[in-house]
Amino acid sequence: MGQRILGRTGLRVSEIGTEHLKRVGRERVASIVKEALANGVNYIDLVWSLPTLLESVADGMDGQREKVHLTVHLGSGHQDGKYMRTRKPDQCKKYFEGALSDLHTDYADIVNIHYVKDMQVWKLVKESGVVDLAVRLKESGRSRAVGISTHDTEVVKLAVDTGVIDVVTFQVNMASRNLPGRNEALKMCADNGVGVVAMKPFAGGKLLQHRKKVKIAKCQTGGITVDVRIPATVTPIKCLSYILSQPGVCTAIPGVSNLDELRSVLAYPKATQEEKDYSQPLKMLF
Repeated sequence: MGQRILGRTGLRVSEIGTEHLKRVGRERVASIVKEALANGVNYIDLVWSLPTLLESVADGMDGQREKVHLTVHLGSGHQDGKYMRTRKPDQCKKYFEGALSDLHTDYADIVNIHYVKDMQVWKLVKESGVVDLAVRLKESGRSRAVGISTHDTEVVKLAVDTGVIDVVTFQVNMASRNLPGRNEALKMCADNGVGVVAMKPFAGGKLLQHRKKVKIAKCQTGGITVDVRIPATVTPIKCLSYILSQPGVCTAIPGVSNLDELRSVLAYPKATQEEKDYSQPLKMLF
């Protein structure tokens, strides 16, 4: 598994990471994490702070915490066993500390400001003190870096301008190729040492629905709705190859729900150049 430096954080992250894992049984989560780590994956985005999920990840790491870069989301919480979102700093800190406890660790590699959908939400997390809280967690050693996840190119640019955001998690996939401002935002990250984590590499699985005409939503492209028929030539490997060729991208984080899905992306490092060549499906798609 290849590795890249995650911007100015200096962390060496695997080109393929993983995220999501929601609605997956405890034993399956642990087995996915174990196999991922055994194959060189060292980046896990923990978008959900559900205790049972985090405890399952801890089971999968099984004493290998120092080999894994964990992203814990600030603002992702839970109530009555279900996900909830909060923008209150005291609640954010409570859920963050709880997540570290469930993971059996005393720090996160990245504390990620959770789901900043657009500029309105950015204003909210800034004015409420969530951004300041993330900075304090980094300064206190509870995190190594500050990140933000967003669907909006303008939020990406503003986050870079602040100088306090080290990592941006953003949709990068074939379907977002023509998103206005996307390439400019990615280049801005690269030029300023902000690491880019590419989420939704398969546009929520839509890019793998071969020979079907699908509607790819704004939340899967980053801002535009796309209606397209998916050619059979689109593969997980070609999708990942495209993403990892984009400016600033350090790692791609497909969501996986079973070992077969994990193995389909773990095939990437051993793929041939022909298998990685995404030029034909890209032309057929858009």
